[in-house]
Order: sequence, then structure tokens, then C-alpha cells
Amino acid sequence: MSEIEIEIDGNLVKAKQGDSIIKIADREGIEVPRFCYHKKLSVAANCRMCLVDVEGAPKAQPACSTPVANGMKVHTKNDKAKFAQKAVMEFLLINHPLDCPICDQGGECELQDVAMEYGSDVSKFNEGKRIVPDKGIGALIQTDMTRCIHCTRCVRFGAEVAGIVEMGGTGRGEGVKIEPFLTEGIQSELSGNMIDVCPVGALTSKPFRYEARTWQMNAVPSVARHDLVGSNIITQSYRGKVKRVVARDNDSINETWISDRDRFSYEGLSHESRALKPKVKIDGEWQEVEWQEALDFTIDGIKNNAKNPEQLGVLASKYSSLEEYFLMQKLARSFGSDNIDFRIDQSDLSDGGSLESSITLSEIESIDHALIVGSYTRLEQPMINHRIRKAVLNGASVNTINSKQFDFNFNTELDLLSAPQKILSTLHAILKSLHLKIGTDVPKYLSKVIPDDVHNKIADDLIASKNGVIVLGEHLNSNPSSSAITNLIFQIAQITDLKIANLMLSGNSHAAERVGFMPTKNGMNAISMFNENTRVFMLMDVDCDYDFINLQSAADCFNNEDVFVVSMSSFENESLHTNANVILPMASYYEASGTHINFDGLVQSFSASVKSPGDSKPGWKIIKVLADLLELEGFDYINSTQVKDEALQSSKLKSSFDDVNAEIDDSQITTHWQYAPYATDSVSRRAKALQESNIGMINSAFVSKSTAKRLDINGDDLYLGVPVSITDAVAEDYVFVHTNQARRVEGG
Repeated sequence: MSEIEIEIDGNLVKAKQGDSIIKIADREGIEVPRFCYHKKLSVAANCRMCLVDVEGAPKAQPACSTPVANGMKVHTKNDKAKFAQKAVMEFLLINHPLDCPICDQGGECELQDVAMEYGSDVSKFNEGKRIVPDKGIGALIQTDMTRCIHCTRCVRFGAEVAGIVEMGGTGRGEGVKIEPFLTEGIQSELSGNMIDVCPVGALTSKPFRYEARTWQMNAVPSVARHDLVGSNIITQSYRGKVKRVVARDNDSINETWISDRDRFSYEGLSHESRALKPKVKIDGEWQEVEWQEALDFTIDGIKNNAKNPEQLGVLASKYSSLEEYFLMQKLARSFGSDNIDFRIDQSDLSDGGSLESSITLSEIESIDHALIVGSYTRLEQPMINHRIRKAVLNGASVNTINSKQFDFNFNTELDLLSAPQKILSTLHAILKSLHLKIGTDVPKYLSKVIPDDVHNKIADDLIASKNGVIVLGEHLNSNPSSSAITNLIFQIAQITDLKIANLMLSGNSHAAERVGFMPTKNGMNAISMFNENTRVFMLMDVDCDYDFINLQSAADCFNNEDVFVVSMSSFENESLHTNANVILPMASYYEASGTHINFDGLVQSFSASVKSPGDSKPGWKIIKVLADLLELEGFDYINSTQVKDEALQSSKLKSSFDDVNAEIDDSQITTHWQYAPYATDSVSRRAKALQESNIGMINSAFVSKSTAKRLDINGDDLYLGVPVSITDAVAEDYVFVHTNQARRVEGG
């Protein structure tokens, strides 16, 4: 666009043809009041609060929808503009309730702020104010729609960003109401952003209701750690407890949005199952003890049970900090053990590491095609899914290969249903089709493969793409052929010159890989550790009920009376009491400083937002003291920054992808256990409001009619303790268990 010159409040400024007046005013630091305008949403121009005087125009013009023109003269503060703005404010306040003292928006309300300058202390309106009955929209958002000023920000957010049209305006004139279309409430995984965009107190946080005032709280910038993005957030606390989490702007990472999981999971911090005191098990009975006694008990247990260093195994979840990963692997290796792993939810660990992504978050928006394999990106990686949706809105096409049809919030051109045991052969067919179409030599192992029309269509779309990406999802983690599948996708990306987005590892997995929290050639991985040779396990933030892909093997090993189990955990549960010998209470999210490495490889450090409760301690401090008591050298750290600096000097492990030719029996019925988005980590699964939301209550075992017949189950039955849902939207010979429930051991 060509550059022009305009005059605004007497100042000559440069602008681009087509920019709005309000955009130029914001850039120049000129305050223009507004309610309906939001920089990330389309322009509605329905509140009229941003009226300004444009010379030559007979009436004041809305700054949000009026494009600038060369030579235009704009006045935002003259009498004409002020009169128009004050008139709009008078109308907006006619029906607005005078309940600021009890409104959670008080102190950060845009209507309050603007009314102070543009409102009047005398109202000429003497009729009764209208009252709008509230409709419940779920466990996360509290509605007080009498306060609504019809700015439609929430409506536009749902349609344009969340991709689900759930709110809208009904009625006419004074009877207009903003309300949900469906009685089920809001379904979006990004719904909490409607709270942020609401300029008044019509939509507020239900868990935060009447908890504290904004000016009473301490605000600390932080980083969300539930997915690969590391969304920037602000943690707000009152009297030492986290009361609210809101988004922090960062266009290169999360823009101005965060997922509901990032926003509301803080509730789990105050769950009744918090580990608050060190505990040791003596003669089968748990006893609360002081830290020194628990540490001495731990050191004695390690020394007495690990007769040689190789009998020590160290396991961690995907949600620890960089510092915790680094120190724990350093402790194990200094002790003499290379039995270290965080990939406790994967069934195939034959490769040394994960396939590296070759695309950044911002680059995803500019793709022209995506092939999604084994992922429901909308719920599993909502902020990355948001970028894919933006690309689709700009013309990109999407094909998927999944074992179930999912409700994406963007259009897909082709959805290929393939049971997990058949994904390998599906990719073989696509790869052969690519070789034939491009004219390259077909590998011998593909000689008997016969692509069909669907495989050819997927291949055609990959070849036609000039800037495409192949997305690997976390459903592949439980596939016994995941290494072979990853290798095939690597080959497909090479032959088509496409980029790769690996979403198989979530949380802070990139930090774990960066510091080498995996075994080298001499060590055992998370699967092979469960044998008679391992006599001591150190678990970091591991929930035995949820985190292990093979719960039976883990339970059998931990329950061996000859095995000593040390659990550094933020929470206690029945299985932990059964499996562990000592519990060392650890600080959880927001209670310790640390570092997260996101999808782009960006290192983001954060400080503790609140002090950890009870006698719980930051994980890195616990590990440092254990190392000192084990008389290991090199643990003379004073703060977590020193740990981070040393950790970042570590070499990242690289994966090598040799030909992997796995064969599995594709005639068998397979089961894939996928946790609901709010049951993936220990904090989220204890957050009350999240669990009461529609997404939090996901709990179904999806199976086709023919497969249900083979398994002799019907819609009234339970499959592995999960209610059965019979549908044609799932692949044959396959059961997709999408649940918020813990895994079940055999006979459990």
C-alpha cells in the first residue's frame, strides 16, 4: 500500500492507504475511546464510542471503520468529537446497572474508565432499567448480561478466532440480547478469552468470582507449561494464593490469546491432595517426618538397594522445568546410571530422540497445505491449531489421517480413517504414490504396495504444495510402530520438500531433550527399566495412575518389595501411597522459578508467582540436596539461574533416521487411550472448573458397529471402565478411548 500523509490533532503523520483512523491514533499514542474495537478482531463499528471529527464530513465518523485518505484532517478532542462521544456514553449508561461495587470487573473495567472522562454525574433518563436474564454458558465463564453493552467482541471472537459460532445477538432495538445459541454452553477450548475481550463485567471468570479485587493482587509475568507453545501469561495472586491467570501479549508466541487449560488450571494448586509434608513408609505405614529425616531415609534407601549404580532408574513427566531435568539427569549420571527417561507415555522408544520440527509458529500461518497425522490439534495443541486455522482462512487446504474423525474448527478437504495398526501401511502407499508421480526410484520394500485413489489424492496435494507442512500428533506416541511411522513421514517430507511440525511431545519435552534426559547406548529407557535389574526408582512429578503407557508393568515393578521408590511429587494419591517408599513434596506450577523451551526452541524463564505451600520445596533444590548427601560433585548451585546457564550449554541430542521397516498384525483390534485435554498433567486434572467443563468431562470409548459386534459390546456397556459410544466416525478394528479417567491395570 502507498504511503500518505494525514493530520491528526494538528500533527502531520505518515500512514498507509487503507489504515483506519483508530490504528493510526493508537500508533501515535493518541487516546480514542472504544468498546467494540479490538486489534485482533474484525471491525464492527457498532458501539460508536470512537466517533471523531473528520474535516469535511457532516457528522462525526467512527475511527475504527473510517479509512484514512491523503490530506485528511482528524480531530479527536475538539468540541464536535467530545459532544458525540459524550452522547454515546450517555446512551450506553441508560440501561447499565449501578453495581460496580460487586462487579468482578471493577478496577479494570473499560466502561468505568471511559465513563470517568466522558460520562455525566446526572442522568436524564428516568425510566426503569432493563434486566436481562442470564443463561449459564458453562463452568468457566460467569454471565451477568444486564451489564452487556452489545459490543459483540465475544461473538466475533467465537466466529473468527475460536472458530465456533456459539454466541450471537437476538431480538431488536432495546430487546437485543447477546446469548448462547445452544443449551450445552460454550464448547471452545479458547472460551476464556471472551472474558478478556469483554470490556465490561458481562463475562467474568467463574472460578475467580468474588475472590479478590484487581488492585489487591500481585501480578507476575510467567509462562504456561501445558503444551508446546509456552504461552505468555500473567499470574495474579492474593495472600499467597494464585487467584487468576490472564493472557500476556506476545505476537510471536500466543498473540493475545491463551487456552482454557492455561487459564484455569491454577485451581489445581489448592487441591486437597497436595503433598505438603515429607513422608516415609516404615513397615507398610506412612509417617510424616521432617525434611532431614526424609532425606536421610531416601539416601539410605538408594545406597542399600542400588548395589551397583546401574540398578538406579530415573523417570520424569513431560511437565518438569529445564532446571529439574538437568539436575536429575546429572545426579543419575554422576551416580553412575544412564537409566534416564521422560518418555513414559510412549510405546516405541527404538529411536534415540524425536524428529525435529522444521517450521516455526509464525510460519505455520503462511502454509498453503497441511497433512495432519494422528492428532486432534484443536484440543491437544490449541494455540498451534489456532495458527493452522488462520492459514486455512487464508486459503490453505488440510488433509488428515486419523483413527477417528474429529471436530476441527476449520474445513478439511479429505479425512482418511486409519486404525493405528494400519497407519504404517497407509503411509507406505502414500510414499509409493509420491515416488511414482515424481519419477524417483521406488524402494524395494514398497514393491508390493498398491496405492488407491485416496492415497494418490493425498500425494497429489503434497506435490502441489509450495509451502506445506506435515503435522505429527501425540496419538502416534502409543503406536507400536511410531519410529517407523516417523521415519516414513521424514522421507515423505524430504521427497516433497515439505516442512515438519512434530507435536508428538508436549509440555516441556524440548527442554528434556535439550539436556539429554534420555538414555544413551549404555542406559535403559522407560520401557526396559521395568525389569528385575532395577532396584531403585526416582520419580519426578510422575502420577502412576495416568502417566505410564504400560501401567501394569510399572505397577508390578514398583510393588516389588525389593524395589525402593522415591517420589518427588506435588500431589498424593492412592497409587502413590501404594507404590512409593518416600514422598518428597515438590513445588508445583507457579511456585518455583524455572525455564520452558517451546516449539520454536525459544528459551523462556519464569519466576515463582507464589510460595509453595506447607513444607514443599522447589524441585531443583531437592535434587541439589540429594546430590550433596550422595557426596556427588558439581552441585554447588546458589540459585536456579546458575542451573539454567549450565544446562543451556549442554548439547542437544540429535536423532538419526535410518530405514525402519516395522511389521505388525493389522488384523487385530487395537485400543488407543487418549486423555482428555484437561487430564494430561497433575495440575489440570485437579482443577475443579476445568473438570466440570464440557471438554473436561470427555469420557467415551468410541467404536464402530462392526468392531463392537466383534468385541460383543453395545452402547450400554463399559470398555475398560469407560462408557461405550458406537459411531461410524471411527476406524474399523479399533477402539478410541478418549477419557478423563485414569488408566486401569489388568483386573482393575
